[in-house]
Amino acid sequence: MTANIKGATAGAVAAVVLAACGSPPAGGSGGVPTTTATVVRTDIVTTQRVPGTLTYAGAYTLTNEAFGIYTSLPAPGAVISRGQVAYRVASRPVVLMYGDPAWRTLSVGVPDGADVKQLEQNLLALGFANSANLIANGHFDAFDAAAVRRWQASLGIAQTGAVGLGDVVFEPGPIRVTSVQPTLGSMAQPGQPAIQATSLTREVLVQLDVTMQQLVKLDDPVTVELPDARSIAGTVSAISAVAESAPVSPPNGGPSATITVTVTLTDPAASGTFDQAPVSVDITDAVHKGVLAVPVMALLARPGGTYAVEAVEGSQRHMVPVTTGLFDDRGLVEVSGTGLREGMSVEVPVQ
Repeated sequence: MTANIKGATAGAVAAVVLAACGSPPAGGSGGVPTTTATVVRTDIVTTQRVPGTLTYAGAYTLTNEAFGIYTSLPAPGAVISRGQVAYRVASRPVVLMYGDPAWRTLSVGVPDGADVKQLEQNLLALGFANSANLIANGHFDAFDAAAVRRWQASLGIAQTGAVGLGDVVFEPGPIRVTSVQPTLGSMAQPGQPAIQATSLTREVLVQLDVTMQQLVKLDDPVTVELPDARSIAGTVSAISAVAESAPVSPPNGGPSATITVTVTLTDPAASGTFDQAPVSVDITDAVHKGVLAVPVMALLARPGGTYAVEAVEGSQRHMVPVTTGLFDDRGLVEVSGTGLREGMSVEVPVQ
């Protein structure tokens, strides 16, 4: 992975610009049309552009615990939320609820536990009970059984008041189906992976060269450029502490080891429906606040590798030697020098 440096060194950028357009002579003579630009005080930010992948967070496997024939399966891309049927075995619905995987049948008389409490929380969230007749305390009692029977009635199945293994699959939240292992009519076996899924949360993953890890910190703002050329804002939300080595020697000088940087999008809905899509991520490299800046095109090369700008004050023009600092992607360059001030007009070639 090679970064595209948008805020380059002063000498390199200036050399390219000056080689392309030359140094405009004083007063715009020599046939080079000129105009003026204003010296401004602003923040100069340089960034480095790195490749990333826009995807969905999380990777979940829904494990089947029912026995019979698969009679209904979701399609890849389907979104399943709490209380909805994930799939059916022998026409019996297997329902998604939120929480940790189930490991036992839940009914009146089972020992108290966190698995009971999460079932109670789901029944309350789905409206099959309320705080007046059910408390989510991890104790399965007659009120729990009544709520389960109401839930079972809504599904059109036997109202036993007990929740068996294979009746529910628990996942951390709503899921988006990515692939389905079994086929309709195939035999469902307990412990068999049935569905692969992700969360609905959008994120960008960057495999960042370890030599660039000093550029990123948690909560750093970044800009993500989407495949359709739109740009959206994001924030660094996680940085892997473990570097991964490339399995083979990287071609063209690519990174030999990377760390994974996770970017959370400020407005996930703005990212559309892209999945596993290549994107570009602009990471802030340096920030100089409240500095004087002029258009790069205002720089004039001087002997000894120095620079100047031509100040225009009324009918008078004079050279002001300047020292350059950061260059940003707006075409501005940080400058400082004796006699340079905010609001001053400097000569630039007409574009």
